[in-house]
Amino acid sequence: MIAGSNPPRNVLVVGAQCEGGARLEGLEDAARALHAVLVDPKLGGCVDRGGDSLIIGTSLGKSRVDEAVAKAAQLAQRDGGPLVLALLGHGEGAEGTPLSFVAAGRKGAPPNLNVNVSCLLGDALNHPGLAGLVAIVDTCLSGGAMPGSPVVTAGRQEGNVRYSLLFAATAKQAAYDMRLSTELTRLIEEGLPGGGEFLKIDEGLLERLRERIDGQQPGRSDFDGSSYAGEGLWLARNRAAFLSGTLGSIASKALVEAARRVDVNLRLSSEEQVAAWLKDNEQRVSSGSRTAVRRLREVRDELEVGRKTLNVVNKVFGPDLTEDSLRLIGMLAGLPLQFVQQEPPRSLRDVVEYAVHRGNTMTGQHRALAHVVAAMTHVTGHGDQLPADVAVWAQDLELTPAVNSRLRELNHQPCGDRGPRLVLVLADDGGESVVRVDAWLLFGRAVLGSRHISCGPGDVELKSAMAQAVAWAAPWANIAEKPLHRIDVAAPTLALLDSPPEEHVVRKQKLAVNYTVTTRWSGLLTPPSDVTVEDMLQVGEQLLASLDDSNCCGPQWLHAEQLRTLDHLQAHLSNHGCGQRVWALTSIPESDWDFVAQELLEHTPALVWPRQKDVSDEQLIQASVGKHWQALPQQIAHAYRKHLSGVGQSHDDDLGPLAAVRAAWHDEDWQEFCRRRARAVVKAPDEMAPKERT
Repeated sequence: MIAGSNPPRNVLVVGAQCEGGARLEGLEDAARALHAVLVDPKLGGCVDRGGDSLIIGTSLGKSRVDEAVAKAAQLAQRDGGPLVLALLGHGEGAEGTPLSFVAAGRKGAPPNLNVNVSCLLGDALNHPGLAGLVAIVDTCLSGGAMPGSPVVTAGRQEGNVRYSLLFAATAKQAAYDMRLSTELTRLIEEGLPGGGEFLKIDEGLLERLRERIDGQQPGRSDFDGSSYAGEGLWLARNRAAFLSGTLGSIASKALVEAARRVDVNLRLSSEEQVAAWLKDNEQRVSSGSRTAVRRLREVRDELEVGRKTLNVVNKVFGPDLTEDSLRLIGMLAGLPLQFVQQEPPRSLRDVVEYAVHRGNTMTGQHRALAHVVAAMTHVTGHGDQLPADVAVWAQDLELTPAVNSRLRELNHQPCGDRGPRLVLVLADDGGESVVRVDAWLLFGRAVLGSRHISCGPGDVELKSAMAQAVAWAAPWANIAEKPLHRIDVAAPTLALLDSPPEEHVVRKQKLAVNYTVTTRWSGLLTPPSDVTVEDMLQVGEQLLASLDDSNCCGPQWLHAEQLRTLDHLQAHLSNHGCGQRVWALTSIPESDWDFVAQELLEHTPALVWPRQKDVSDEQLIQASVGKHWQALPQQIAHAYRKHLSGVGQSHDDDLGPLAAVRAAWHDEDWQEFCRRRARAVVKAPDEMAPKERT
């Protein structure tokens, strides 16, 4: 229906606040939000008359409320349309007496200072020429707002009236937290599948409100004795009805496929049609079709989730989005690259529908959708705080923990780096050879995607696999419009010692030339046979606590005497708790270096050692490591890059010696990555099988 094809609809929302301890938290916001949807041309369709259609305040007084209602009725009579009247605030009254709307500003005020709602509504609906009254009363005891039968059937208009009344609670019951007006506003914003073109104050609307409102019993009353020939009284246009024909290609395909599973000749094209078919046919399906019908129910639920989500994100984020930012959102949500890169660019509807219908679900939660909304929040600059409407949406879908967690992961940027980070895990088969390179692309601490690349024995195969991993990450970095310059490489002990990751030639250049390479020990992911993952994580936690100690000013340097044999080292380490310090060596032992390094790495997953066996000045190295301690390991990578480029030591005398050392480094970011891998949840949505495959 086109706005303006019928007489204008008038509205008045009154939010009467009280003083002191009787103040109603959220009243002002609830009144403004309800007014906003009622004057929305696509929803309530009422005329926005500014201060004549919304009044909020403390101590409004009876006369001001009466005058505002009278004026609103006069305008409605003049325009030939109905009046929508909403009263939000405190309600008082004894059993059997009409509801008293507290307009005086304080509870318990003399009755003549407050508004008799039953009389107010009776006078309004009997206003000569008024096409009808739609009333919403959100107060305690609001069931007492109903006009008496004589006023309705034999009043000034002699029963030639019609009205619909929605009240928050019975005449003996309290109402809480503006729940009626808040949930009604949300319902108008979302729409009601199967509710027809208009939302009316009928059983369908009341049933949905009762599902959402706890602790009080909303109710309704209506009467129609009018000879008026126009359309019936309605509260708002049903968004679900006028959006039902605007499903995107992804949602439409999911619906068509689900319907065909039930019956190859079944044609359904909207959320309303699905709801109607299930209502009429669900109990009559054969046992062999129950799985297909269950999938159709799932699609119906997905359509509802998609509609609610699209309404919220379009309202909150829509004005700030661009085609490029939508690509970035898809990337940060972990949606597949081929989906994100497609031309012409994906629309907001496409992104939401993909997450709803083709993203993974876990334990009933739409994790891909949670990731999309978190990415929107991040990209539009809301920090760690969800916008109010998004927070309500997340609670409604029980996605608050998933959205908040993903948002914090995206916002956590190590070392202030705003670009993506690549993690390469060199996996062995329990022997000496690397057999696979596992690549993980992160933004902050959020995993965007992963790839597993097999490789044969030898450096050539390993370098090829690493090059493939770097090439795989490049398109993602281009979408982010940030260079990929941080790569973490985790290696088992032998590969760590014998084949320095930063020295691998990738695309004709050493990895350390183009990237800041941080070397990790992979023992926290695949610990030695006599150690558990949980044991190693505990060592990592202890090390992080030790590094946070204000007294920690550098690593503990081991002397040649302590490294003379493996037994000597074990005896020395037995006097120190696991993870209590970072160990460092100024010279590599002549024998059993791999066993010595393994022992040290099990005791602390952070280790500093010389790059070459021959060290010209051990004191100089110790001094340089100590001076740049707080900036490790990035300063080691920086020093090594300068060394490779041929920049002389004279340009930065104290930084130069760092190029002569290597480090297997442990920090909060690596601990978090390993912790999540241990819990087996570091997976991107596109790795999960979609629900259709289950």
